[in-house]
Amino acid sequence: MYPQMKKRYFIVLFAALLIGCANRGVGPQGGPKDTEPPIPLYAEPEEGSVNFHGDRIEITFNEYLQLDNVASNLLMSPPQQNPPDVKVRGKKLMVQFKDTLHDSTTYTIDFGSAICDYHEKVPLRGFCYSFSTGDEIDTLEYRGRVYDALTLNPLIGVLVGIHKDLSDTAFVKHPFLRIAKTDSTGCFRIGNIHPGTYRLYAVDDISRDYRLTVGESYAFASEPITVSAPLPQLVPDSIDSIPLDSIPTDSIPLDTIINHQRQIITQLASAAPLFLFKESQQKLYLQRAAREKQHYVQLVFSAAPDSMPQVRALSDTVHYLAHYSTKGDSVTLWLTDSLTIRQDSLYFELRYRQTDSLYRLEWTTDTIRAFWRAPKLSAKALEAQERANRNRRLDLKSNARKGFDLYDTLRIICSTPLDSINRDAFHLYELEDTVRHLVPLAWMPYDSMPMKLQLLTAWKEGATYELKIDSGALHDVYGVTHIAATYGLQLKKTTDYSTLRVKLNPFVPNARIQLLNGKDQVLYELPADEQGSFFQYLKPDAYYLRLYLDENGDGQWTPGSWAEQRQPEPVYYYNQKIQTKSNWDFEEEWNYEQLPSIESKPKELIKVTSLQKK
Repeated sequence: MYPQMKKRYFIVLFAALLIGCANRGVGPQGGPKDTEPPIPLYAEPEEGSVNFHGDRIEITFNEYLQLDNVASNLLMSPPQQNPPDVKVRGKKLMVQFKDTLHDSTTYTIDFGSAICDYHEKVPLRGFCYSFSTGDEIDTLEYRGRVYDALTLNPLIGVLVGIHKDLSDTAFVKHPFLRIAKTDSTGCFRIGNIHPGTYRLYAVDDISRDYRLTVGESYAFASEPITVSAPLPQLVPDSIDSIPLDSIPTDSIPLDTIINHQRQIITQLASAAPLFLFKESQQKLYLQRAAREKQHYVQLVFSAAPDSMPQVRALSDTVHYLAHYSTKGDSVTLWLTDSLTIRQDSLYFELRYRQTDSLYRLEWTTDTIRAFWRAPKLSAKALEAQERANRNRRLDLKSNARKGFDLYDTLRIICSTPLDSINRDAFHLYELEDTVRHLVPLAWMPYDSMPMKLQLLTAWKEGATYELKIDSGALHDVYGVTHIAATYGLQLKKTTDYSTLRVKLNPFVPNARIQLLNGKDQVLYELPADEQGSFFQYLKPDAYYLRLYLDENGDGQWTPGSWAEQRQPEPVYYYNQKIQTKSNWDFEEEWNYEQLPSIESKPKELIKVTSLQKK
């Protein structure tokens, strides 16, 4: 243990002993709940030892211990292929190494929050133990912070590492030389570094191999870092600045503490932030083939393919219609005749594109079995089901409502694919007092097997309408129709909305501006316009702005690429909330260069994020 640490823990322990002596003889007492973490008293060998040649360490604490999730908490640097075995016996922590230690190497064991007191499970956070197998121990450190490249949120639990090898291949071929994980503020501290120049990386190490594996999120510093100036040997409770009132100044000089704080702040400020991203490449594969209902089969893909899947029934007696989703990431095979529907097992040949281990798209062909297992029903339940099937009606739903938006499209959604449509059976009326005026309708184009109808007309703001659909206007592919339906809607007025014009100063032609809600979600996106980007029909609410520089001109935010040594496209937030009101026009002038990107995000939108929960 560092000498300063030993002094600090000794003072706390001594105070605890004095209190215990003062209460001696009083007898059992309830007292407040224990909220203090365990305190390390001594270690064998001593923390910071050199010429270590053993295969285990033991650390004794002031109270009984328990361990919490050692596998995810413990980090050993340099990382080992087989993590050490960590056990607790009473007040003693024992670490048994499974791999051979390298010569003349400084090792650091970061226990994270794995060490807890036995009774209340209060964790000892940020406790590290270091030793060297050589004549000296490395003492330098590097600090920084990791952000999500698009949202600029700090990220928890991201693995950060350095390589002495400056070549481009080290990141993907070799484990990191030294590692750390980001804490609850997204910050990291890589300790016990030897002076030198390194490449700095971060990775969502799903594969747990301490390197970049295809499909993982990652970040990299564009330029090598140089670690040379040693910091005073203080070990704070976290990597944030050390609070002055938490350290006894009789054991550590005050000017040393202040200097240490300043160096930490300077290093964090000078260290380029790491922006973590996941490349746009997606793993494409057939996620599932399911026959959840007797009359259709659904094929679901992990992402939208670049080419439409090709489906063919392996029997001439199987009749179906293939319906592709709007995004193209699923195909529904609607079975169209009773003989096909009654078959328990249906076989299809599916030819589709999927990615290999290197994310290369290749055509593959699979045979799909769609199996239907009928639920076991009593005779009474079976009779009720057959009666319901005989009396089945086509279900219709509509987005018609009071408060219908001026820019919206009137839609009718059907429960099953349609086979025929009688357009003359649709009637839209404008209601004025007791008078009904027939309004002409236009139909939006739809695909060859529609399940959604879109109706257009020249809406009048504030007007009230009624849509009537005669019975039998629509028939689905099973010959089933619907009962007559009536839908009412009332349109909003232009005075119910506000507008927002966003003008960039200085103007950047390749910027794209996003309007966000209070959950940091994109509502609208517009290209930057020299006269101002104009957001219309905004409901009275709180909004936020974000822009990204569309450097490749593809009209969307593009993550970075390690292979191309390209960082993700820069992102900036407008650092104020915009509160709109009905019938108001707002204009904001935005100098996005006024603040660094990581300081631009409004505090109320910042959310420290764990990748495991995303």
